[in-house]
Amino acid sequence: MAARQYGSNHATNLGGAKVKARGFTLLEMVLALAVFALLGLMANRVLYQGMALEQRSARHASRLAQIQHALAIMERDISAMLPRPVRTTGALGGESPRTVIGRGGSDSLIFTHAGWLNPGATLARSRLQRVAYRVESESLVRAFLDYPDMPAGSDAHHRRLLNGVSALRLRYWVEGDWRRDWQGDGALPQAVEVSLTLSEGTTVTRRFLLAEGT
Repeated sequence: MAARQYGSNHATNLGGAKVKARGFTLLEMVLALAVFALLGLMANRVLYQGMALEQRSARHASRLAQIQHALAIMERDISAMLPRPVRTTGALGGESPRTVIGRGGSDSLIFTHAGWLNPGATLARSRLQRVAYRVESESLVRAFLDYPDMPAGSDAHHRRLLNGVSALRLRYWVEGDWRRDWQGDGALPQAVEVSLTLSEGTTVTRRFLLAEGT
């Protein structure tokens, strides 16, 4: 009996004839590897672009949240502005509001506002607060006093509300017109327009109505 053969390199077609099996050539293997490598590079690039886009979106969202937070604090203070001068001397003293048009294109606003939280009157102070807004070292800064009328030489507290701010520009709505300067003689404007020039090259503008505006 003839021995059986295994692993034959021949195949039988439908007509019964034997056909020699053919493998991949070296060129075909190289082309296949090149195609798989190209597909891998394309997939890696798409993944990298997706991750970069996600990171940019996260940075923009964080920046927007910072801007909105700073403007919300400004709106809270400005909307509760009062025409109440203080006896404090120095940068935060004088009338309310007191405006300064900066030579470098950045303004300052100093005023007294109501509504400073003091739950249950636990702190020995009123609900009035003296604040100032200005740009210092590329940041929007909010300065405030512990009491509206402070002794001479008292220091103000400073808080950086927003970094990356190159200028603060203010306008005041009064009698149907926007004014760059405000000399109210005990009165208040009806609204204040705040424009922040950001380090990104954009300008954000908001307008705040005053509850006590006349």
